Amino acid sequence: MKRSLLLLGTFLTLAGVSNAQKLALYEEFSGENCAPCAALNPALMTLINANPSKVLLLKYQSPIPSAGSIYLTNTVFTDNRMGYYSVPFAPYGRINGKVVGTGSNAGNISMTTQAIIDGAAAEASNFTIAVSNPTYNADGQTFTATVTVTATTANTTNNLKLRFALAEELQYATAPGSNGETHFQNVVRQMYPNADGQTVDAAWTAGQVRTYTVTGSIPSYVSATAPTRMFVAFLQNETTKEVLQAGKTGNITITKPAADASITAVTIPSDLTCQLPTSLNNVTTTIKNTGTAALTTATVYYRVGTGAWQTATWNGNLAAGATANFTLPAISVTTPGQISIQDSIALPNTKIDLNAYDNSGSGVITVLDPAAVNIPLSYDMEAVNAAWVSYASADKAPMVRAWSGSASQPLGYNNSTYFLYYPAPYTDAGDVGFYIFPKTTLPAGAKAVDFYLSYAMRATVGDKLELVYSTNCGTSWTSVWSAQQANLATTTPTASNTLHLPTSDTWKLRSIDISSVPTDAYLAFRATSGGGNYIFVDNINVRTGEPTAIGDVVAENSIKVYPNPVVNELNVEMEMTKATKVTFTVMNALGQEVMAPVAQNMNNGVQSTKLDVTALPAGIYFLNIVTPNGKTQQKFVKK
Repeated sequence: MKRSLLLLGTFLTLAGVSNAQKLALYEEFSGENCAPCAALNPALMTLINANPSKVLLLKYQSPIPSAGSIYLTNTVFTDNRMGYYSVPFAPYGRINGKVVGTGSNAGNISMTTQAIIDGAAAEASNFTIAVSNPTYNADGQTFTATVTVTATTANTTNNLKLRFALAEELQYATAPGSNGETHFQNVVRQMYPNADGQTVDAAWTAGQVRTYTVTGSIPSYVSATAPTRMFVAFLQNETTKEVLQAGKTGNITITKPAADASITAVTIPSDLTCQLPTSLNNVTTTIKNTGTAALTTATVYYRVGTGAWQTATWNGNLAAGATANFTLPAISVTTPGQISIQDSIALPNTKIDLNAYDNSGSGVITVLDPAAVNIPLSYDMEAVNAAWVSYASADKAPMVRAWSGSASQPLGYNNSTYFLYYPAPYTDAGDVGFYIFPKTTLPAGAKAVDFYLSYAMRATVGDKLELVYSTNCGTSWTSVWSAQQANLATTTPTASNTLHLPTSDTWKLRSIDISSVPTDAYLAFRATSGGGNYIFVDNINVRTGEPTAIGDVVAENSIKVYPNPVVNELNVEMEMTKATKVTFTVMNALGQEVMAPVAQNMNNGVQSTKLDVTALPAGIYFLNIVTPNGKTQQKFVKK
């Protein structure tokens, strides 16, 4: 594995000096796919360039609204800094660690003014920072630079960190993203030893100097011919996030490591298997020589999930920039579920590889348990059950078990905190994700799958959910139930900029006839994205017997309750798909029945009834509509 980079402190004491001029640090979170960034960055750069002695820019290319090639080159330090500042949008700015702008404009870089820069540069600082140019060892494997921090007055600053970054100016002939930008100044390309920085002693005497030696390696993606490259160091108070001082080099020359290697892909030939245990004999890892000398050997580490690392040695002769596939030794998998095969590379040409950002990769294989289980079979999602498996091919999103995030705000059915969902808003239209049940032995006769569903279209955009089965380990799937768009919805559409989250009245029971499904089949939910809204599922039950759901006798989304709010008479209208008895009961917000039940025999077609609610006090009520095949609930307000 990679060794961590090192910051070493040495200590000197000099005569006291006066307070220092502060070089303000402006940190911007931009993005090559961010249209507002392209619109606002030129004005910001005009201000920054007009104040070279007052302010220093560091730019982090973020994945907002979507990840671009600059961000994807090395995501680690940008993700860290975005989390550190809780970055909510792009372009977003902080100067000396403080949010630019206030109120609804907090963080908006358009709020940056000359007065803000002047004020940030005029802040008192107890420190000065000087950063030396790098020197390189004989094979370019490592550079060494020094950061000299001087205390201008005696002070104690608790929870202080020193951070060190390599920034590069990027210029492209063709825009790398969708916003048209081709020029990106002072983009952070690496942080040493990482974005968390190095803890600095709290107590300083007047004139005290601490010199830090920084050792690292230049990433392969940094250009030796870029217009500018610089090292930047800054001191930051971790409690307040205030940047106390910053320093930088001039334009530095770079030397890349002679020995450097990366993992560009981990390939598993099949992403779904129904053999357990199974032996993976042809997992390959793609090795790239990112150094300047020929790569002849490297150590490859690999493991299953969070298991113990195993090692293999690659030998060959790989020119700079070239790639080669290396087949790993046989890998044994003994448990079902989504299994990650992780891979890492180290010791190129037996040298220490300090560029850790590109040294790992992973692939996923989904393993289904081939042992069939009997029904009844149920899963309420509250505890992990590896026999129920999320699955999607290639890089698509599966349906996944998730948590509400807070026990005090449960989203699941019946106020539970775990549920199944599909993230359609964040997938491409046409993407498909599965949630596969355990292999099931089905007896002869009537059988059904019951589950609770919560779904709303997003404005006019909708998605699709199916119940499917496979008898050939997912090579093909047969649909036994399908609903999409408005027919899938259990509540009214959300606005186009609002995502649906379940409430108690949006969970609806669905009951699906699976009498035609062969025994020993794998059942699954299959979600197809339309780019619409989240699809939520909970409390799955596979059982014998006929389907029991109101959807078998009442047409989907046909129930209308009006007027709402109501004064005296509540009208209930719905389309019946078969004749049956329907009972109406009214409950208050405490779940207490507040009216005598009204029963009515309803025929096929559109049917209606009237309920006298004159005697009810003003408030919120719930109308339960009960049939022999199931029930549903509608909310109304009494004036």
